[in-house]
Amino acid sequence: MQKALKDSILFSGIDAEELKLVEETGVKIKAAKGTFLFFQGDPGKKFYLVLSGKIKVHKNSPDGKEQILLMASPGDTFGEAALFARKNYPANAEAIEDSTLMSFSRDKFLKLINEHPALAINMIARLSSLLHHLSRLVQQLSLEDISTRLAGYLLEFMPDYKPGEKPKITLAEKKMTLASILGTIPETLSRAFAKLTKIKVIEVSGQEITVNDPAQLEEIAAGKKF
Repeated sequence: MQKALKDSILFSGIDAEELKLVEETGVKIKAAKGTFLFFQGDPGKKFYLVLSGKIKVHKNSPDGKEQILLMASPGDTFGEAALFARKNYPANAEAIEDSTLMSFSRDKFLKLINEHPALAINMIARLSSLLHHLSRLVQQLSLEDISTRLAGYLLEFMPDYKPGEKPKITLAEKKMTLASILGTIPETLSRAFAKLTKIKVIEVSGQEITVNDPAQLEEIAAGKKF
């Protein structure tokens, strides 16, 4: 358990004694696939750390369109912004795999932070990272076309490579889920993949993407028209 806590962004860098206190403060829970941890509008009384599985944090528009804000994997936390702002959760959180989590109540965790300032520094770093992610999401949805968004997404997961190599990316999400992450529909996402394939920037084989031209992919992600 302590290793899972230590590997998370929120609890990295704190010593073993403080990790033990964190572990004692949290409650280990299980969430079967399809379980909602909270709904948009619920009081923000807890936040969560994913130990195993995957959690989808998403909003739904009045017409039923889904926008995924975060896919939380092991080591990720979610729900902390509402917790510390003392507001309602702004989105839904759903287990899309059988998952194990640690839940932390606001009152107990705030008490722990008051006694261990290192946790406060980590929390600031985590919330800053979350703000950057959401700011980037707003920029993508408001200013970038889907091909630009797709290129940027692929770059995030592209491994290091040597000149002349063609790096490969294995998509962690199914294309229907990826479409929701990128703020579009599957048909439009398929056309974006087809455009990048047609100009031979990438090759697609199921969930595996081969990047034939990383430099051009970077240019497209930066907004260059093609």
